[in-house]
Amino acid sequence: MLQNRATIKSFRYIFLLYISVIVCFSVLYSMPIAHRGHLSYIDTLFVSTSALSVTGLSTLDVAKELTRLGQALLIIEMQLGGIGILVLISYLFLAMGKRISMSSLILISQDQNQSNLKTIKSLSFSVLIIALIIETICFFLIYGDIRQHYDSNKEAIFVAAFHSVASFTNSGFTLFGFETYKTDKLILYTTAAVIFLGSLGFPTIMEILFSFRKKKSLFTKINIRMHFILLAVGTVFVFLLEHNKILSSLNFADKVANSIFLSATLRSGGISTVNISSLAETTVLVMMCLMFIGGASSSTGGGIRLTTFRVLVAKMVSVVKSQEHTVIGKKTITQEAVNKSFLIFLSFTTLVVISTILIIFFDSFSLEKVLFEVESALTNTGLSLGITSGLSSVSKVILICLMVIGRIGIFTLIYFVFKVENSKIKYLREDLAVG
Repeated sequence: MLQNRATIKSFRYIFLLYISVIVCFSVLYSMPIAHRGHLSYIDTLFVSTSALSVTGLSTLDVAKELTRLGQALLIIEMQLGGIGILVLISYLFLAMGKRISMSSLILISQDQNQSNLKTIKSLSFSVLIIALIIETICFFLIYGDIRQHYDSNKEAIFVAAFHSVASFTNSGFTLFGFETYKTDKLILYTTAAVIFLGSLGFPTIMEILFSFRKKKSLFTKINIRMHFILLAVGTVFVFLLEHNKILSSLNFADKVANSIFLSATLRSGGISTVNISSLAETTVLVMMCLMFIGGASSSTGGGIRLTTFRVLVAKMVSVVKSQEHTVIGKKTITQEAVNKSFLIFLSFTTLVVISTILIIFFDSFSLEKVLFEVESALTNTGLSLGITSGLSSVSKVILICLMVIGRIGIFTLIYFVFKVENSKIKYLREDLAVG
């Protein structure tokens, strides 16, 4: 019971912490030295939420309307959102030789969606190191090609650093039109790989690096397999549906590179080499399906998560086979995990439907565009069919709420809003006809 109370308290603290950071950065973006021209507070709040939730949707052009200071603040907030505020705080405590209390460990475990408190300290220490190493490698790989498009070396360094952080954190912000680099395979493959690693998740990366010869956990196995399967599925669909349409002007090698890039980025990365609104409706539908699934748990990705999707599929298979238990890889999945998976799926679906209806009521955009925008916000993907800046203030607030929920998780919202208590009362069973 005490552990349950501590968990509920930690969820509420995480919610308030993220809201506080979003508001603080929105105020910083509102400062005259952080932006050019006039910006409304709703727009700075939208950008701040998008950055901390590592979404990438924006009601303004951050390359033109934010100053270098504003863009530097954006880098910091993307890093905070991608790595995790509590992880960075705990890293500072460890660096100063301070002990991390049990309550702090519970907070970090809930923020990173990890149940094993024994591994939280090592996770906190390693996450920042892994992120900085990957971002640094990305920077050095892409800097040379980016330098060719800028007169100033200083400017090229900043843009390359910005892009490296945005890629690994799956933030989706960019300071240049990515269509310029649609034939630059080095940047395409490097960015796709970094986005892939970011959405793979820190626990999975750590297990691969530090337990290479040991037997992998079911969590890691699911993440790796599902990640590669969905990457392959997305690549094949994009190539088949768009090779003679929006990718028709490219040669075969560039078509493949762009298909892989779009497949990697559409589940969370939020960066595109093509105009998303020009894609075929079938392609957009496939994208929405992959966006909904998203990346791995404890990663910079979004969506319902790979493990959630895999559990749902396994449960459906067990029902079809009339099996009592849900089995994955010769392991029986707990009923609690199955229940959570269905709650996440139904909650996401409900939020998408309700939010889409509300935005269509307040704005006169098509169902396809609004549905895509809503799902992109909730799954922290960041891709858009071009309606973000044209939305009303009410619709922007709806998307802000969705981005926050997508980042902190549905359980954090539930525990913050509702009073949840375990009931020990058991009722008689009833066989109810369904279907």
